[in-house]
Amino acid sequence: MSATTSQPEPALDVFPSAPIAPVSPYIFSGFLEHLGRCIYGGILPATRSTFPYTPRAPCPDEKFIETPGKLLTPEGFRADVLEVLRDELRVPLVRWPGGNYVSSYNWKDGIGPREERKRRPELAWGGEESNLFGTDEFIAWCRAAKIEPYIVVNMGTGTLEDALHWIEYCNGSGDTYYANLRRKNTGRDEPHGVKYWGLGNEVWGEWQVGQQTASAYATKARQWAHAIRLVDPNVILVGCGETGVNQWDGIVLDELVDKVDLHSIHLYTGFGPRDRSQTEKEYGRGVYGPDAAEYSIEVCKGLINKARFAREVSKPIKIAFDEYGVWDETVGTPQNGLEQFYNFADALAMASWLNVFVRQADVVDIACIAQSVNVISPLITSPTGLFRQTIYWPLYLFSRYMRDGTSVQLSLTSPTFAGETLPQWISSVKGHPKDLDASAVLHVDAATGARSLRVAVVNRSEHASYEVPIRVAFEHVGEKVEAHELWHQDVRARNGWGHEDEVSVQTRTARWDGRWTFREHSFTLLVIHLA
Repeated sequence: MSATTSQPEPALDVFPSAPIAPVSPYIFSGFLEHLGRCIYGGILPATRSTFPYTPRAPCPDEKFIETPGKLLTPEGFRADVLEVLRDELRVPLVRWPGGNYVSSYNWKDGIGPREERKRRPELAWGGEESNLFGTDEFIAWCRAAKIEPYIVVNMGTGTLEDALHWIEYCNGSGDTYYANLRRKNTGRDEPHGVKYWGLGNEVWGEWQVGQQTASAYATKARQWAHAIRLVDPNVILVGCGETGVNQWDGIVLDELVDKVDLHSIHLYTGFGPRDRSQTEKEYGRGVYGPDAAEYSIEVCKGLINKARFAREVSKPIKIAFDEYGVWDETVGTPQNGLEQFYNFADALAMASWLNVFVRQADVVDIACIAQSVNVISPLITSPTGLFRQTIYWPLYLFSRYMRDGTSVQLSLTSPTFAGETLPQWISSVKGHPKDLDASAVLHVDAATGARSLRVAVVNRSEHASYEVPIRVAFEHVGEKVEAHELWHQDVRARNGWGHEDEVSVQTRTARWDGRWTFREHSFTLLVIHLA
């Protein structure tokens, strides 16, 4: 229950004439890792030997259900998954192959004739890796899905030579060995044209194969960045950060800021130690968690600019928040392939995550939800279909209505939450989080020039609804408002097999009178037309 003291009256003022920055389409990006059923059973159909089975311990015939051909593309990919990501969520970029997985991944195991590929032990999450989905399959899937590929190189067991060969294989256009090997394997002359490359994954983590200190990583990454640009000077390089507020981030940025284009940070809400017997606190711990991400971005922005000043870097260095999401590590575990079934409260947390990225549009260029299918994901598949989890709906609404707009300033007065947050430092360092959480974009229709204001509001209070005056500065507002609302009376409600639409969006048009009532524990996206 929300713990409150004397609280202000809520009010929202939006300033369309005060832009923050255009919203990057890449904040709606995704992530694929060789983990659980993400690739095998998500991107590709499951077989008798895919997770949790192996060739030596295959799925029993009586349990195995084959995916029907009508659900597959000509290339053999799951068409239903591809269509949701491409046509509904309009995912613009996907990060691959990891994640922790990449730190012991040999890309050369995943090319060439599939029957000749090496099956390997998988060190990050346990199990085995068939390598049947490798670089060429990833690029083919990206082409079918109209998605920009983003590849992370192995800075754990991998060498600089391995990375240079990988980039030559993907992007080489000359008469060189790996460029010709790609032509042989794919039957196509043109390069894969991979622009985005990440310099390792979470190299700071003790769980990572090849963990390094910040200074050791920074020295190594400078050398790798220099050499990579000799192979392809047009690549966009992403340095490996931590959470944006750590000593690692400062050290790495100070040494690497002139060699990279983006700095990555990772964070999950609903993650971490707490007294789980206090179940009444779990709602607040989850829905207010994204406030930590905003503070991480704000601190990281300062560290970036400090490093830019010291090294006289004039070009902007942006943030790639290339792993984020809602994850309870005791629910989504390596043993179950990190499959977590989300409730309605998790959807509110997801909406607040996306509000953060819109508000921070001047510095956040990429955000990759972890992950895109089956693994702590908005989509869950069976061999014969899929369903959209509760967290799918905020992603869908933001992608449809907040994309292609310019984030604008707003001023929000709201009651605050005085209960326990996760992490706990949110309240002590950043201050008690507001019950209401909002972002706004100004959208101009490219064909007609019609202007609209899109305002996304999460009422994170579990029990209180708020009638809020919404004042739009220096603009004439139309008589009608389009409202898209996500609400359920039960914050623990879930979608699932047989009740796929238990949580879904309700849309209506209403008369605009300058006020809106936001129901308790709800997410509402308003489209307000401007004269």
